[in-house]
Amino acid sequence: MHALPRPARLNRARRAAFAALALPVIVMSACGSTSPVLTSPQPATQSSIANEIPAAVKKLEPFVVAADASYAPNEYVNANGQVVGWDLELAQDVCSVLGVSCTIQDVTFDDIIPALLAKNPKYAMSFSSFTPTAGREASGIDFITYYEAGESWLVRVGGPTISAASQMCGHSVAVESGTVEESDAYGYMGQNPGGGAIKGDTDHCTAAGLQDINVESFPSQTSANAALISGRADYGWADQPIADYQVKLEPGKLKISGQPCSVYPYGVAVAKSLGFDKAIEDALTYLINHGFYGTILKNAGVSDGAVTASAVGANDNNAVGSTCVPSY
Repeated sequence: MHALPRPARLNRARRAAFAALALPVIVMSACGSTSPVLTSPQPATQSSIANEIPAAVKKLEPFVVAADASYAPNEYVNANGQVVGWDLELAQDVCSVLGVSCTIQDVTFDDIIPALLAKNPKYAMSFSSFTPTAGREASGIDFITYYEAGESWLVRVGGPTISAASQMCGHSVAVESGTVEESDAYGYMGQNPGGGAIKGDTDHCTAAGLQDINVESFPSQTSANAALISGRADYGWADQPIADYQVKLEPGKLKISGQPCSVYPYGVAVAKSLGFDKAIEDALTYLINHGFYGTILKNAGVSDGAVTASAVGANDNNAVGSTCVPSY
């Protein structure tokens, strides 16, 4: 997640499906299996909003919605091999309002934006805990706000604690590749992800007489969590709802350290060239105003990041409160 002019992501109780209320059914797939997963009633198609879909976009139906399903509870693969999560339930509801059939495809996070921007786009949109950034927007992506989340540090119970970015210096930090947490960890050292100095920026670790951060990047959040639990990393760093969920999964092993910082919006990622923004915005607004959105978040235990209908719009890069690291 997260923003400023940065290069990276800058990411229930099961109930019976309400088949009678679900109009277009969205299929969630992983490892070749498919299964509809619904935990709350879906809305009916809203013709006035469905008619806003550009004709060229309509031809893409059935829409493929991309998600990196390693970011529980937002999007993840459950014990039955199904791709689930509140982010994807929201995608289901958007598709229902739009009156289109959709499928969810579990993909690597770093591959999503290039596929959205392809000449023949592989995906119509992506619900994958994206945070708007100027760099991503300049590449041709719009982000439609639907949630707000900050960055939180995870630590092992009994291990070292952390409450500020400066305390990462001299320690190993586990992050998912392509996330803003990876970008921020390197950015604190005046570097781009993977190394390489940012011209004119400062290495805040060495400037304070401290050792640099050892950024441990992993292809999935699941792998990053495992590194922290095993002791390979001193700290974990992830989006707030993801970090909170890991603590629930590993009681007595993991805990949150410090307070969330750099609270930014999440946005539905969609190619600017599609002209699809208004239909998505209006679908989200409908879901918020008619209670479907609030029910999904409440069921998932993530209501603290809910936004109002007035917040729905494209490319909001503004932080709420303090940021985790200085601008870079």
